[in-house]
Amino acid sequence: MGGEFCRPRASHLQGKIPAMTGEREPDGNLYVLWHARHLAVEQDERVIHLDADGTIHLNEEEWRIIGIYPDQAVAERQREISRKLPGFRDEPDCFEIAPVGVDEDLWNQGFVTVYPEGRRRD
Repeated sequence: MGGEFCRPRASHLQGKIPAMTGEREPDGNLYVLWHARHLAVEQDERVIHLDADGTIHLNEEEWRIIGIYPDQAVAERQREISRKLPGFRDEPDCFEIAPVGVDEDLWNQGFVTVYPEGRRRD
C-alpha cells in the first residue's frame, strides 16, 4: 500500500508522459520540472533559498519532480501553476527545469550519501 502513495502505477501514466506518446522537442529532450524544499534553518532562523548568484541554495533540501514535459514552454507554464499551490508557494523561486535525454544513463557511477552531522546511519 505504501508504494501506491509514492509513485503512480504504469497504467496511470499511459498517454500522459510525452515519451510514451512520441511527442518530444526536436533535440530529443524531455524537460523535468523540479522543486526544492529547504529543510535547513540558519542560526538566525532564516531559510536560505537562493545563493548570491541566483541559483538554488544546496544545503539539506529535498527535491520533488513535479512532472516531465515535451518542451520547456510547457514546463514553464506548469511552474507558474505550481507556484500558487500549497507548499510550493512557500518557496516560489526554488523550481528548476532540466532537459533530459531519453535512453540516457544519469547515475552511471553510483552515489554517496552525505548525512547531516549527528544523523549518520551505519
